[in-house]
Amino acid sequence: MFDKQQAFKRQLDRSVDYAAVLDQIADHCSFSLSVEAIRHAMPLESVQAAAQELAFVQEGMEYVRIGKDLSMGGVSDIMPYVQSAQKSITLLPAELNSIALFLSAVNNVCHAFEEEREPRLFEYASVMDPCEKLRRQIEAMIDLSGNIKENATPALYGKIQGLRNAKADLSVFARNFTKKNSNRLMDTTTTSFQGRLCVLARTQDRNSFGGMIHGTSQSGMASYVEPREFVTWNNRIQTLEMEIEEEKRRICRELTALVSQHALALESDMETMTFLDTIMARAKWAYRKDGCIPKFQTRNHAFRFEQARHPLIDEQSVVPNDYACTKDQYCLMVSGPNMGGKTVTLKTIGLFVVLAHAGFPVIAHDAIMPWYDSMWFDIGDDQSIQNNLSTFSSHMSKIARICQVSGEHTFVLLDEIGNGTDPLEGASLATAILSHLIDRKSTIITSTHYDQVKEFGKSDPHTLVSSVEFDLETLKPTYKYLPGISQGSYAFAIAAQLHLDPGIIDNARTIKEENMKESQKALEHLELLQKQTLKKEEKFDALIQHAHQIQKEAEAEKQKWQKKKEQLEADYEQQLEAMLDEKREEARSILAKMKEHPDVKVHEQIESLHEINALGPEKKAEKEAKETFRKGDYVHIDSLNSHGEIVEIRKKQATVLTNGMKVNVKLNVLTKMKRPNVQKTAPKPTLERVTKRFPLELNIIGMRVEEGLNALDRYLDQAIVHKAISVRIIHGMGTGKLRKAVWDDLRKRNTVKSFESAGPSDGGLGATIVTFK
Repeated sequence: MFDKQQAFKRQLDRSVDYAAVLDQIADHCSFSLSVEAIRHAMPLESVQAAAQELAFVQEGMEYVRIGKDLSMGGVSDIMPYVQSAQKSITLLPAELNSIALFLSAVNNVCHAFEEEREPRLFEYASVMDPCEKLRRQIEAMIDLSGNIKENATPALYGKIQGLRNAKADLSVFARNFTKKNSNRLMDTTTTSFQGRLCVLARTQDRNSFGGMIHGTSQSGMASYVEPREFVTWNNRIQTLEMEIEEEKRRICRELTALVSQHALALESDMETMTFLDTIMARAKWAYRKDGCIPKFQTRNHAFRFEQARHPLIDEQSVVPNDYACTKDQYCLMVSGPNMGGKTVTLKTIGLFVVLAHAGFPVIAHDAIMPWYDSMWFDIGDDQSIQNNLSTFSSHMSKIARICQVSGEHTFVLLDEIGNGTDPLEGASLATAILSHLIDRKSTIITSTHYDQVKEFGKSDPHTLVSSVEFDLETLKPTYKYLPGISQGSYAFAIAAQLHLDPGIIDNARTIKEENMKESQKALEHLELLQKQTLKKEEKFDALIQHAHQIQKEAEAEKQKWQKKKEQLEADYEQQLEAMLDEKREEARSILAKMKEHPDVKVHEQIESLHEINALGPEKKAEKEAKETFRKGDYVHIDSLNSHGEIVEIRKKQATVLTNGMKVNVKLNVLTKMKRPNVQKTAPKPTLERVTKRFPLELNIIGMRVEEGLNALDRYLDQAIVHKAISVRIIHGMGTGKLRKAVWDDLRKRNTVKSFESAGPSDGGLGATIVTFK
């Protein structure tokens, strides 16, 4: 079975450039396993399996379209490390770091998709186990460069610190030693020999230091000596280094055991990550090449590829074409001159069929096709010297096998059928083969030069004869596909272009016309008319395309100006906010002055508050008054949430008598209102004298609900005694519980006429203005 698959894969690679296209898709993969999975992809066994994978790719294309990118950074093939861990082979720090990086990527992918937007990818990714404990353990002990951290364990940290101290102590001791014995040394610097600190002594004095002699210099004038005093220090250092290495090995063994415990989860994660990476590679490839997800239908033989482009042809030069057959058309026959694009047409359709059956998108705007149980390809020259087969014999050997096994759900691609032998016999054989395959209801895509085969196609109801266009003026192919029209080889035109004697060409035309049947002449004329009609349709389509392009450009220009408008609005908002910040600073300064002078009278404080409220952008300050006001009008002061009578008007300012005080305000913060009906009572003490004894606001911020209500009860009683008209209760916003409790209490009091949230300059929702009856 494996050998058959490999042989079929080689046939696909040779026939429709399948391997080259897979390599192109694999370039979008993130790591080696997914690259291999793409390169070895084969048609799937069932339409359900292919449709399921294509559904995943569809979600991936939408994910890419909205600007998302599935991060697979750090993912590599960790399975060899996992298998080593299962065999109790201690992993190296760098290998353990690769596993940690892989698990970090798994964790990212687990949270990359949204259930509502990508349900299939979300479900597939969410079942992975990120092995949090294992990843954290590795990350705690091994850094990103693949080295064990110094503080991986307390024991390791202690030994490393001990090693540093020992080396530092030895370095200090060595400097003193070399100074003291400089007359017997070649140099006062120390050197290291095989990891042990030594001095470079004169050869004649090398035995005077005791200790060990490790070697002699090339000149023989100096020796590497480890003095007796150094031996203990060097031994200590080497012992610590060995203990450090042993502790590192122990850490690696411990982490390896953890990897082994999670081997099953890691293997499953690796498989899932590979699948997701292949899905996203297909999605990126299709999105960047403006491809689509092909659809399968099992009702009949109809297929359709709109604006199909071969992915290996340069995007700037490829010519998009529409290929289609109806439910009763089993055979698509393509004719045209050599090098005109017949083989590209065949390869494009064949490639799309294979890609779709393997669960891959295709480079078209829309694609629908039947599901085929088997596929056969005979394209290119398979001449075999080893088997002594000519080109014709090789083709016939394949076609004989195809004719034996083909059926209703077989896809057959035949290039230049009957070629390579006597033209009459070849054409007759090609006609018989096509007739046999059509009787078996196979789907056939073929090309031919033979007029006899084209005549058969035109007369057969199950065959669509088509061609690729050739420009007679330039004598170059246009690569446009023309359904329903067969074209000749243009041999006479090409011969004339190559300066063949005109007399010979005229004689050839005469011979051709004499040998042509009347039916052939009629068909040739009909095809000429069809071609002219197609040209008109193309011009019409081009005009529509141009109109669509203009519409798109207009929409793009509109979007551009909309974005510019939004940017200007954002800049204005930013400038406005900066101005407000500046004004707020001025307000804080005014408040600070008020606090510094607590003996300032109430009406002066209210005037200061009005001054704060007036702070703001000049645009707001300069707006026109809402209404026309006169002396004696009764008005509501928006900024102070108060009301009173206008006693004087000067330009854009009015003096309003409110609560027994005269307040200067701008006209644009006033609103006319009905004068309240107030019964005359005994003369009241002046507000200035009252407010000296009684404050007009109560601050209960920070109090518990019960404590705040007790304070409120006492305060309101005092307010009634002092005959206050209105007061302000400051409770703050917080959770809203204290504010709700205050309002509930106020609703129950028959002495309260009304209450409402304070204005923006008086605390907003964080304060309540209470008016008494």
